[in-house]
Amino acid sequence: MRRRPWLFALKTLALLSRVRWYNVLLLALAQYLSSIYLLSPPASLRAFMADYPLHLLVLSTGLVVSAGFILNGFYDREKDTVNRPWQTAFERLVSRRTSLNLYLIFNFAGLVLASVLSWRAVAFFAVYALSLWMYSHKFKKLTYLGNLSAALLSFVPFFALLLYYRSLHPGLITYVAFLFCVELGRQLVKDVEQMKGDLIFGYPTIPAMEGQKGLRKHFAAIVLLSGLSAGIHLFFWPQNPQWVVLIFGLTLLLWAWNKIPGSPQPSRSARRLHVLFKLCLVAGVLSLPFLAA
Repeated sequence: MRRRPWLFALKTLALLSRVRWYNVLLLALAQYLSSIYLLSPPASLRAFMADYPLHLLVLSTGLVVSAGFILNGFYDREKDTVNRPWQTAFERLVSRRTSLNLYLIFNFAGLVLASVLSWRAVAFFAVYALSLWMYSHKFKKLTYLGNLSAALLSFVPFFALLLYYRSLHPGLITYVAFLFCVELGRQLVKDVEQMKGDLIFGYPTIPAMEGQKGLRKHFAAIVLLSGLSAGIHLFFWPQNPQWVVLIFGLTLLLWAWNKIPGSPQPSRSARRLHVLFKLCLVAGVLSLPFLAA
């Protein structure tokens, strides 16, 4: 049989798109920056490179999270044909059977790598993988629990670092709490952006079920919580340049609260705002080293 390397390359790109490689890469970067600057004692570059348990932990996280993205796309395939048809058509180069096989392989590989660390790591990632499955299968179809569980699962890998180092920088609590609020806002904006598919296939998201009034109410609550966490963080660490990220995130949340529910073209406005929320989260991850200043 004649080989077609171009087809293999396209399928590889489709797989990378399906596992949301940029999210996995950002998560790995966040884990490394937190471990280097906030959780571990000062060490040389050589000592960091030789810290194989940390690398195994980050790799296990990436594999389990990638499996979660594959499964989430598997369940949302019909809805995604409406919300993002071109990307979904491209990702269909990877068959459903291949997707399920890769889901099992990634989870198994993640647990095998975790077993090199300890039984606690195996238990942690097993529960995490089960939680990702529960989210894709059940939680995301529940009006309030869907957004909350999605945001929580995004930050669970930080707990893996806490179990490994058994230490915690106090500023990380308030800063991660603020980024959690930003992620909640991003989830709501994403629901507005994808409301057409949610309505067609019966996904009971907050915008679809509660309309503008309910959406504005939830954005107001997120603004209050984010403002509280940002205020506490700035009170104890006013000298850190992370205030730029805090102001940026608060501005986005206020913009979403004021503009998105009443926008004449909510999908287009939500798409732009969704990109800005992603940029804010990237900036939040890149600014983690400043906590140690």
